[in-house]
Amino acid sequence: MFRGWQKVSYIEYPGEIATVLFTAGCNFRCPYCHNPELVKNPGIFPEVREEEVLQYLEERKGLIDAVCVTGGEPLLWEKELLPFLVQVKERGFKIKVDTNGSSYSSFLTFKGIVDLWGIDYKVPFSSYHLVQGEKEAQSVREVIQEALEIPEKVEFRTTIFPPFHHKKTLREMAKDLKNASTWYWQNFNPFKTLDKEAQKVAPYPLALLQQWQDEINREAGKDLVVIRPS
Repeated sequence: MFRGWQKVSYIEYPGEIATVLFTAGCNFRCPYCHNPELVKNPGIFPEVREEEVLQYLEERKGLIDAVCVTGGEPLLWEKELLPFLVQVKERGFKIKVDTNGSSYSSFLTFKGIVDLWGIDYKVPFSSYHLVQGEKEAQSVREVIQEALEIPEKVEFRTTIFPPFHHKKTLREMAKDLKNASTWYWQNFNPFKTLDKEAQKVAPYPLALLQQWQDEINREAGKDLVVIRPS
């Protein structure tokens, strides 16, 4: 299940010191994905044993506040992940889970135990074929609608990839997230990508993203969009 482990992070869970676990595999194929090995060939990484993580947490109570699970797509591992997170919760740690929203049923299963969600809203629902997720687009819509009922527990996120996103696209997406607390934008980084062709794409200038951010925030009537460093 786990094929990567960042033992300490000061940024993954806002306001908390976290340990970060990376699950293997993903059912989407975003060309700009920055974890291509986890998606295509996770077996090259040694498996991180759950017992080792739990022992680490036991020894660092009071030092580590939260456990963040990212990927890949963590909810593909529902049967294995849920009992592990129950043990994490029993030990008093907060839990954050990142997801692409492709499994609405799994989202509901985990909803009661997760303290903070990172939910990717990749492209408008009608464009999920761009990330090979057209079959899951309805699930993503349902996950986002459900998550909007608990906005204080959700970070909505979009990687801004020039072939997929422009001002009109982002304004369309903003309408779906108008009731969100925060919508994080991360500028595409061509350094390492799932699709080698994506490395030839130049990211948007930060000034342009800031201009679009200002326009969308004015339309939303609040500071909806926050740009994170890439």
